[in-house]
Amino acid sequence: MRQFFRVLFATALGAILGVVIIIFLIVGIFVASASKNISSTKYEKENVLLLRNVVTVGEISTPETPSFLSTIDSESEFGLVDMIRTLETAANDERISGIVLDDVVLNAGYATILELADALQNFKKSGKFVVGYFNTLSQKTYLLASVCDEISMNAEGMAEFHGISSTSIHYKNLLEKIGLKPVMIRCGKYKSYVESVTENKMSEANKEQKQAYINAIWKTYCSAIQKYRDVNGSQLNSFADSVLVCLPTELRAFGFIDKIQHADEFWNSVKTRMNIDLKKSVPTLSFRAYMDDCAEQEAADTSYARNIAVVIAQGSIDMGKSDDESIGSETYVSLFKKIRKDSTVKSVIFRINSGGGSALASELIWREVALTAQEKPVVVSMGDMAASGAYYIAAPGAKIIASPMTLTGSIGVFGLSMTANSLLNKIGVNVDKVNTHPHSDFGNISRDIDAVEMHAIEKSIDKTYLTFKQRVSEGRKISIDSVEKIAQGRVWSGVDGLRIGLVDTLGGLNTALQEAIRLAGFSEEQNHGIQVYPKPKTLFDVVTEKLDFQSSFVDKLVQDEEIKTLLKNVPTKSGVYTQIQENVMIE
Repeated sequence: MRQFFRVLFATALGAILGVVIIIFLIVGIFVASASKNISSTKYEKENVLLLRNVVTVGEISTPETPSFLSTIDSESEFGLVDMIRTLETAANDERISGIVLDDVVLNAGYATILELADALQNFKKSGKFVVGYFNTLSQKTYLLASVCDEISMNAEGMAEFHGISSTSIHYKNLLEKIGLKPVMIRCGKYKSYVESVTENKMSEANKEQKQAYINAIWKTYCSAIQKYRDVNGSQLNSFADSVLVCLPTELRAFGFIDKIQHADEFWNSVKTRMNIDLKKSVPTLSFRAYMDDCAEQEAADTSYARNIAVVIAQGSIDMGKSDDESIGSETYVSLFKKIRKDSTVKSVIFRINSGGGSALASELIWREVALTAQEKPVVVSMGDMAASGAYYIAAPGAKIIASPMTLTGSIGVFGLSMTANSLLNKIGVNVDKVNTHPHSDFGNISRDIDAVEMHAIEKSIDKTYLTFKQRVSEGRKISIDSVEKIAQGRVWSGVDGLRIGLVDTLGGLNTALQEAIRLAGFSEEQNHGIQVYPKPKTLFDVVTEKLDFQSSFVDKLVQDEEIKTLLKNVPTKSGVYTQIQENVMIE
């Protein structure tokens, strides 16, 4: 009886704690949101937008987790669409005097950073300043920093220029040692995904395509730096060849930065730009807070129609519903059906940042994109990559727009599986079977694939490859033979993609927007707002997903070890519980 009451007490205590934490969570989110809104609407007459520390930029913004939930493992992300639109708003906002990059470290792809740099350059056309102060400068961050009117560095800081590299890791020897045998079939000599398990090094074809691609990225990088700052582009190659880590004095000598100073001296120079008394502080506004405020104000504005749909697809292409890291076929099929039936939507921007994935999922999404393109203009905007299955779903677009640094193409197909006969022998496992037909155990890892089965797989993959080429042929309006010449699984840079006809125009989201406006038949005087899909997650969505309600709130948020021990030791087969042991698998 005593044991029963102990269990009952533990259960009740856990439930009470869970309810309290949920209430605390909801109130905390409300307070955090309210405080953010209060601070973001009471701007000074003159402010600088502040972008600082590590900034992760993807395609879709995720909310910033409040500090009181810092125990939760989450990293907020800036969506590129939101950042570009925020910069456009800030350029016309009289309360914003300029932008300060304060020791920013960018976590993003080169194509994404190039788009952001172009947006920052457009912001400067308003006559407002952009300045930066850095303790360290990475190669990627410098691409954005080069747009600044003035770059300052700490005297003890450093920068790195090392060029571009593409590394390939191979597991063939490891698999042989443990007794796993990869079975690979591919269409296209450049389709290199499988080489990590079938080869000990990159094939010559793979080296060829990778070398061409990274050379194109570096060339575009150097050209962009020269466009934003009047520097000698060859000096970048000198840095990359020999210096690696560059000191501020070297950077200043060659014009890559403007000043070497302490942080307080830098901020005094900002005050001078803004005609602020040196004894006063610079009114600063977090870029995140301003971006969120702009999004809320736009959502509340009903004065214009949002007749351009921006569909963002980021991650691996998979069957089923999407999550944070995948483009789910079910989700995007439903989404394009909805957009197609929405009479208020006049054109679509399909923003893709993906290396591909499932061939079947790509085909399902392709179908809905193609049907939508028959009724409304679909403009494809490619991010850091839109290759393989991602190019498959891009093919129906009326216009395909890529960054010069985009990785695209890879029109090819592969199949990969493993057999473990050798491994089973090594560990003393014997497998026996009975079949109704010769190949009833097809796919059983305990034996090798025979010639008949291999032929069947090859036939299926060849059919998929042909279908892929047909989709590209239809979308690009070129012959199958012409597609084959640029296919074979080869990846191309955006620059080369334009040259060979996989891409129509080089540019970013703004280029795609102008094209969508033109194809929709809008005049410059007409309002043409955009609506982004999928809808961004709220802070509550993010936090509840991180908490995982199937697990104990106490285990995640309460640090009292006695309470956690008590709850963990609740008996599994007595009292009022019905549960299974964690190590029991239910199939």
